[in-house]
Amino acid sequence: MPKKPTPEDLRNLLSPRTEPCVSLYLPLPRHGPDLAKAPLRFRALVRQAEALLEEKYDARRVKELLAPLAGLAEATDVFAPGPDGLAAFRAEGLFETYRLWPEPPERVVVADSFHVKPLLRCLQNRHSYNVLALGSRRAALFEGSERGLSPRPVPVLPAAAAAGPAGETGGRGGSPRGGPRSAGGGSGKAPAESDGGRREDLLRFFRAVDVALRDGLRDDVPLVVAGAAAHLPVFREVCGHAGLFAEGVEGAVDDVGIEELHARTLPTARKALDARDDALVEEFRRQLDRGLAADVLTRVAEAAVKGRVRRLLVADGKPLVGLVDRTTGEVTLHAGQTGPQDDDVLDDLAEVVLAHGGEVVVLDPARMPGEAAAVATFRW
Repeated sequence: MPKKPTPEDLRNLLSPRTEPCVSLYLPLPRHGPDLAKAPLRFRALVRQAEALLEEKYDARRVKELLAPLAGLAEATDVFAPGPDGLAAFRAEGLFETYRLWPEPPERVVVADSFHVKPLLRCLQNRHSYNVLALGSRRAALFEGSERGLSPRPVPVLPAAAAAGPAGETGGRGGSPRGGPRSAGGGSGKAPAESDGGRREDLLRFFRAVDVALRDGLRDDVPLVVAGAAAHLPVFREVCGHAGLFAEGVEGAVDDVGIEELHARTLPTARKALDARDDALVEEFRRQLDRGLAADVLTRVAEAAVKGRVRRLLVADGKPLVGLVDRTTGEVTLHAGQTGPQDDDVLDDLAEVVLAHGGEVVVLDPARMPGEAAAVATFRW
């Protein structure tokens, strides 16, 4: 069964390999007749890889290399409903399969290194966000995406508060297992309604929540807070989390189920994700004005091979097929893959930047500055 990729898996794939390296990506429907056709589509990808390999390698080596990939199409658990894409990698001494989300574009790449840009997109998790539901009786933390919310445990908060008052049940659209009332391990007790919602009680509770969240949340993942209108500005006073989004979602959350909470918070979460990407683009533009960035592909490539790139922004989706000279940074582009020596130039640039300790961010093409395929900010 394919697994979810980890940063260690990425490092393994980026290790120097004996060519050829075969990378296959297949988007998978979540259900229905199209999912049943997925093994046939995967076999077609294997045949494309075979055609590319046969341009350079003898038939026996091609057959040995592709045998594990051909067998993958017969494994029913590989195409089971789940995350929205399949990735398979094959080279001498390596055969790995992963399930990816967001779904990757359907693609075959045969080159001297693996094609990892869709894997980067999955690992950087730029479609995820956190939701903090501030109820009158407790707080609960969730990890969110377009697909829904899932509870996140915050063990530092008082464990006794997780159970809640005896006899509580989910209210409108909720259940005792699904909504903010029941995020097991992720709950902390808030001032009771009988306390009159005194400001000092709120501040004391919100400070405790802030401390509990401090070590458990990444600064680069947006945090959206949902709760009563009177509570949100008080929480913002004490919250020190760098990812806190200024716009909250107003409305009581005590009796709201997890699906309704997702529907309420998703529009604001989308704004938060867009704002984070916009901030990256604005930083790039400031550095470009200072001469510490580039939006011309050849300059980006030259800086990348010299180890000058601090952050590389690359466009998701359609690849730039060609070659990058990893010594000089010279870029050669082709209209399409002409043989097993070609790769996605953007993917190669990402590999070079990562190898030099830089950061790579895969963005929606519409969010790229000036619709560029790749831009970079420099270390010096």
